[in-house]
Amino acid sequence: MIAIEGLDEAIIGTGIRSSDSEVLVYDADAAQEVLLYLGYGENALPYFLESLNVDGLGDKAPIFIYLDNNLAKNDSFNHDGRPKLRIVH
Repeated sequence: MIAIEGLDEAIIGTGIRSSDSEVLVYDADAAQEVLLYLGYGENALPYFLESLNVDGLGDKAPIFIYLDNNLAKNDSFNHDGRPKLRIVH
């Protein structure tokens, strides 16, 4: 797996890409906060990743996700305790 030096605090786990390659998954908001702390400007994450040529890594590239912290934890269960499906986007 490929890690981006300096963004360790933003790692939330691993994921599988279409080629069955396991890659690191980063919280994009946390990564942006780290970049702000390091002196990068607002919304610097896309430009930072572009400067590292992350897209050039193909299926080995880490995944960055934006978490929806407004989703209620109990929202994904029916009242009888069974999980249910829902559309989030």
